[in-house]
Amino acid sequence: RAPLWRSRAPAHPLLSTCSISNKELSELIEQLQKNADQVEKNIVDTEAKMQSDLARLQEGQQPEHRDVTLQKVSDSEKLLYVLEADAAIAKHMKHPQGDMIAEDIRQLKERVTSLRGKHKQIYNLVVKEVDPQVNWAALVDEKLDKLSSQSFGTDLPLVDHQVEQHNIFHKEVKAIGPHLAKDGGKVCMVVEHSELQAKYQKLLAASQVRQQHLSTLQDYMQRCTNELYWLDQQAKGRMQYDWSDRNLDYPSRRRQYENFINRNLEAKEERINKLHSEGDQLLAAEHPGRNSIEVGVDLLVHADWKEYLNLLICEESHLKYMEDYHQFHRDVRDAQELLRKVDSDLDHKYSPDFKDQYQLELLLRELDDQEKALDKYEHVVRGLQKRGQQVVPLKYRRETPLKPIPVEALCDFEGDQGLISRGYSYTLQSNNGESWDLTDSAGNKLTAPAICFVIPPTDPEALALADSLAGQYRSVRQKAARSRGALQQRHEVLKAETPGDASDLQGRHLLAGLDKVARDLDRQEKAITGILRPPLEQGRAVQDSAERAKDLKNITNELLRIEPEKVRSTAECKEFVQALPGSGTTPLLKTRVEDTNRKYERLVQLLDLAQEKVDVANRLEKSLQQGWEALATYEKQLTQEDTVPESGRALDSKRQELVVSLGTQGLKSLSPHLPPFPIKALKTANFPLSAAFAVSHKCECFYFQ
Repeated sequence: RAPLWRSRAPAHPLLSTCSISNKELSELIEQLQKNADQVEKNIVDTEAKMQSDLARLQEGQQPEHRDVTLQKVSDSEKLLYVLEADAAIAKHMKHPQGDMIAEDIRQLKERVTSLRGKHKQIYNLVVKEVDPQVNWAALVDEKLDKLSSQSFGTDLPLVDHQVEQHNIFHKEVKAIGPHLAKDGGKVCMVVEHSELQAKYQKLLAASQVRQQHLSTLQDYMQRCTNELYWLDQQAKGRMQYDWSDRNLDYPSRRRQYENFINRNLEAKEERINKLHSEGDQLLAAEHPGRNSIEVGVDLLVHADWKEYLNLLICEESHLKYMEDYHQFHRDVRDAQELLRKVDSDLDHKYSPDFKDQYQLELLLRELDDQEKALDKYEHVVRGLQKRGQQVVPLKYRRETPLKPIPVEALCDFEGDQGLISRGYSYTLQSNNGESWDLTDSAGNKLTAPAICFVIPPTDPEALALADSLAGQYRSVRQKAARSRGALQQRHEVLKAETPGDASDLQGRHLLAGLDKVARDLDRQEKAITGILRPPLEQGRAVQDSAERAKDLKNITNELLRIEPEKVRSTAECKEFVQALPGSGTTPLLKTRVEDTNRKYERLVQLLDLAQEKVDVANRLEKSLQQGWEALATYEKQLTQEDTVPESGRALDSKRQELVVSLGTQGLKSLSPHLPPFPIKALKTANFPLSAAFAVSHKCECFYFQ
């Protein structure tokens, strides 16, 4: 026990004159006593813990207080250093117990030094005394029991956790081997060393097998999960898409759909089938994770993939409905605009007021052509009326119906409340959101995605538009008949008033011939403009450009037919002008001959330029199509590389492997399909480019990288 000094105060009267006061010396003694008590406490506590660990070591167990006891010894040594300094001060200040204090501290120091020696002696023998006493046979049995009780997770997070846990377990199993080899002769008195080694080898092999099974299962489930996530995102995108009349971006959706169907669907299906086949192989090999594999196969192939294909069917149908809907409305608007223009011409151009006999004859001939065109246009109006009966009422998809309406299922869909069968009719109760509430023929309530249904024709708005167009057409026909009657009546009046001489009649006849040639030339010019103006049709740009080239060739033939008639008419007019320069129709004939010749020359130039534009576009589109086809082969192989290598070296190796597989010469072979001249020519000609032009940039980038 540490000595008590605090009750004894210094009595020498001279202490008050020393360098420290009595109070300070008293505080120093108090601190000495406190630190000495702490050292004593550390010694007692350390000895008790060391005795406890010594008993554990003798029983073959691991010690518990090695670090704690070592820390207490170190703390005591630090306190002793302070105690020695304070004791020296007390002795120097002539404290009456200075010598006793110094002696007590010396004894504490000896005890601490002895305690450190005992600590080294006890804990340095831990390895030598404990290792041989481990019951390796029991440990191996324990590991075997634990391994045999392990199962396989049914979802990816659980399997990932099992992989991590088993990696630790397998390292522990492998760590047992060296100990058995080193201490095999001393480990156990009951179990022979050879039997223990055999049991350990069984444990090691079983652990390796489970590690392989977990790795295989993890890889398979990860790939299944990736595909399931992709399918889920695709399904959400289609279910959330606006398939109503309000969406005007459907052409972009159509391009995405066609691009996926033509370029990616086959590769995706091969990937799904590959996972299905691998799952069947794992099941046939009796993989212990059968339940997890069966869940992946059922979800991926029998559920989500089937649902995805059904949604593709729905998307194709909805795109067609949207295209038909908007095309019908565009065609009706174009027809209405055309009829309004004809109606306006009938009001102004074909008015008989302030017209002479020749002008009336010209207007009657033009009106005759106009009526013939209206006769042909009747089938367009009837066609629009017929199409109006087939237009789907897309507006109802976004508006709550005033009463339940029938809908038709576009695909099979299995929901929580039952099966939706393709082609069957249901009754729509509510169309709020992505899902619709319906009832079947038996009155059972169902809820299914809205994309799975179409509201069948007819569309009241489409029918009303078609009927309005038919009424507008009839009105124009009636007005044309009234205009003809008014023109003929006025013509007869003028004809009776001014019979005219033979030269005027011949001049008017020649003017009529020139007018007919001019009208024929105007029709061909409009036809050329109609060929050049619309952009090439996406998805069939090569065929479209070829068809336009064929149409231009027909116009060329028509122009060749018109040329002799033009030459004859202009020649007759020139002869008439030379023979009868004083006739009243001579000035007009001169002007019309010049106008006809200029119009013909301009039309020939326009036709040549149009043929050049279309030929350039056709060559470009053919080249781009060949580039697409050549590039698709390489892209298909690239899409089969699912996993990106982790290390940079592995990535470079995979890249080199792909380059060798694809072949640099194969990529170079794309260059002849990318002619540089059509681009500039088409820009100069202001001819619409096909979206396929992007492949040229893609090919060049891919090659030069």
